[in-house]
Amino acid sequence: MDVTVEQAARQITAEVVARAPEGWTECVLRGSGSRGSVGLFGGGYVVPSRPGHFFGLPFPGQALASLASWFRDVHGWESIVLQVTCRPSGAFDLVVFRGTLEPGAGPEDGWTLTVDPGVQPPEPGAAGVAEPSGLGQAGDAAEAVEHLRAVLRQHAERYGAEPEMAAPATEAQLAAAERRLGRPLPADLAALYLEADGDGHSEALAGYGWLPLDEALAERDDYIGVPTWFGWNLGWNQVIFDAEPPNTVRRCSGHPGWLPFATWSDGNYFAVDLAPAADGRPGQVIEVGRDFNDGPRYVASSVTAWLGQALGRPDPHAAQPSGDRPRQLVISALDEPLTAAVQAIHLNDAPSPVDLAPLSATPRLRRLHLNRCATTDLSPVAALPVEDLAVDLAGGADLVPLAGHPHLAALTVGSPTPIDLAPLRALPALRSLDLSRCPTPDLALLADLPGLRYLALSAAQWKALIAAGRLPVRLAAARLAGAPSLTDALELLAALGVDTSTAYHLSGTVEDAA
Repeated sequence: MDVTVEQAARQITAEVVARAPEGWTECVLRGSGSRGSVGLFGGGYVVPSRPGHFFGLPFPGQALASLASWFRDVHGWESIVLQVTCRPSGAFDLVVFRGTLEPGAGPEDGWTLTVDPGVQPPEPGAAGVAEPSGLGQAGDAAEAVEHLRAVLRQHAERYGAEPEMAAPATEAQLAAAERRLGRPLPADLAALYLEADGDGHSEALAGYGWLPLDEALAERDDYIGVPTWFGWNLGWNQVIFDAEPPNTVRRCSGHPGWLPFATWSDGNYFAVDLAPAADGRPGQVIEVGRDFNDGPRYVASSVTAWLGQALGRPDPHAAQPSGDRPRQLVISALDEPLTAAVQAIHLNDAPSPVDLAPLSATPRLRRLHLNRCATTDLSPVAALPVEDLAVDLAGGADLVPLAGHPHLAALTVGSPTPIDLAPLRALPALRSLDLSRCPTPDLALLADLPGLRYLALSAAQWKALIAAGRLPVRLAAARLAGAPSLTDALELLAALGVDTSTAYHLSGTVEDAA
């Protein structure tokens, strides 16, 4: 028994006992830890005389950090999950495993299990998936330089001094950058870098920081050019939305053809798009970064036009229609105005059953979530490009209208009565499925869904599927819904083919803890 682990477990248990409410019989504490953070996820005190009442848990941050550090040093686990079960006597049971398991945010949210960490869903705008543009560049090198000088004059007039710009980039630096990108730079951006290799931190470029060429390439390599992926726990139903105007920018969270050149130092960037979608132009300006993981924003047809906007000049080549319009709605009824710009709807607490016919006004709808409300007819969804659907069914409704849907990739279904899952065989894009709130007698057919990579079921459903010997063989991740223990999650992980023999178990007692 390792002293560090034993001491941490005793410390956690002592804090749990010290904070315990009267009449408690057990406390389950779930946590996680890594090099940079520790946290608690779910669990709680069990007080039989007060069922359903939540009692605040202690936060044993120091003990969690000690455990994370020990398992990193001894086992090489960069992150851990753990569960401590404590009793009034001071007895405890500790289970620790590496971070292929992630607890949900709440006590009923279960566990997400990563089976194959190398699998990540493709994004719709990835190379070979999206149609490339056949349009030419809209920027003009000479005009861009004129705009830059005008913007710098404005800056000098506003602040009373000329900004100290960096020395120009060289032709050799531009050529090296193009080799690294595998694409030519837009002529207007290249001309600007021959004027100055960034703004020398003066933020003279219309109030934004102009990145030196090397820094721009580094941000592209490490951040902007790489798809954002938060793992299956958060990304199982990820949707990348279309820019406005539609089909101008690839539907990606990151792409190697995006070169950031300006920022407000807030994690977001203006970038030149060297690989636009079919209706976009090479060299167009888009906004990407921290706040655009669900899709970039179209800004201007070129760097020339972007600088012109700072001078109050219209963009003659802008894709139409332009301007910001809402693409996500959180509403309580479908009688609110719906437009063609809407790409996501979260319908909350609407009177059931919900008539989905008004969705015909949203031909670009990609995500539809019905929260705490139900429908009796999914037919209106069949004609829409919905990729993520979360719905409760009522009145004997079924999945038949979805059969043959070409886009549906993530489906969450709740129903008070059993439903026929046969239509799932006719969903060619289906990769993620949550049936944890749905009584389903024919789970065995899930093994016949070749594209299924994520599956969420209740503990009873998983046991039935395992007993039938019909586990889907290509799962990259799974969720064990409800309030199962970490031991239950480890058993499922083992059934899915992951070695769990290194799971750490420790039982003990805190002397005089009661």
